[in-house]
Amino acid sequence: MQLQQGSSQPVRHLDVEPRRMGERCLIMTRILIVEDENFLAMELMWIVEDAGYSVVGPERSVAETRQVLASKRVDLALLDISLGDGMVFPIARMLDTLGMPFVFITSNPALLLAEYRHRPLVTKPFRPDALLVLILRVLAEQADAPLGDAPKPSSSGDRPE
Repeated sequence: MQLQQGSSQPVRHLDVEPRRMGERCLIMTRILIVEDENFLAMELMWIVEDAGYSVVGPERSVAETRQVLASKRVDLALLDISLGDGMVFPIARMLDTLGMPFVFITSNPALLLAEYRHRPLVTKPFRPDALLVLILRVLAEQADAPLGDAPKPSSSGDRPE
């Protein structure tokens, strides 16, 4: 993964659109936030934006998130497990199908289904720096994965607090 010169802002190289730099283009990494608690949603937005990423959302429900995923490009999602309209697992399945990486965020890890225990998890309350390190790691793993492959699972020993 490369960082934009003079910045800690991650960039993706594509052969089409936005700002031209020689033969390649730079596109800001877009992170979807799915969190129904207003204060935490705002805190996540600030952390993600301050790190130089573009924020999509925050979305507060499974229904809202489905609509966003149908219409916007997203590079990674931060998913609160328990939302006002139910559990986030239908969104996790959708992201799996799309081959899009995601990180669960929860105050109750016992809610995590067995099929997702290999996925990255951040426990509330969390340290912003630990979340950002995990985001960078998941994006780097995705960038290293061959096209069409699902993101590599993360080991549970790397989970930030």
